[in-house]
Amino acid sequence: VLARALARERARYAADAAIPAAGDATVVPDEDADGWYNLGCDLEAEDKARARAAYQRALALKPGHVEALVNLGRLLHEAGDLRGAEASYKKALEARPDDAVASFNLGVALEDQGRGHEAADAYRQAIKLDAALADAHYNLGRLCDRLGRRLEALQHLSTYRKLTRK
Repeated sequence: VLARALARERARYAADAAIPAAGDATVVPDEDADGWYNLGCDLEAEDKARARAAYQRALALKPGHVEALVNLGRLLHEAGDLRGAEASYKKALEARPDDAVASFNLGVALEDQGRGHEAADAYRQAIKLDAALADAHYNLGRLCDRLGRRLEALQHLSTYRKLTRK
């Protein structure tokens, strides 16, 4: 009886393999978006598929969970799902328009899809939100150079060097 009850509880939470395998020390979180988000963070190093599923579970409970959206987008991007990553970053920006990391990551996803002008706009937005985001300056400088905007490229690459100088 106890084994069946435990199996039912595991099945309840196991959608898309969001639960660590039996014997893992990781505790299954309560029905709380932050708990699922934290579980996703813990799982990223060992099992990206389960981390993605944990983030998806967090989003099922709280669709506007920005951190889960950004992390899910990054994992989708790493897995080659650029459109999925783009959609995740855009949802994050709908929930929190002033998130510089989501804007930057959106730029990377757009650039990797060959959409340079849109990527440049996303990088510019990230810089507008956080002028000290060195990687956004670097990516925008490199992209502007490729797009023939040499002066803008030099400005951003110079800012990148200043921000990263130690």
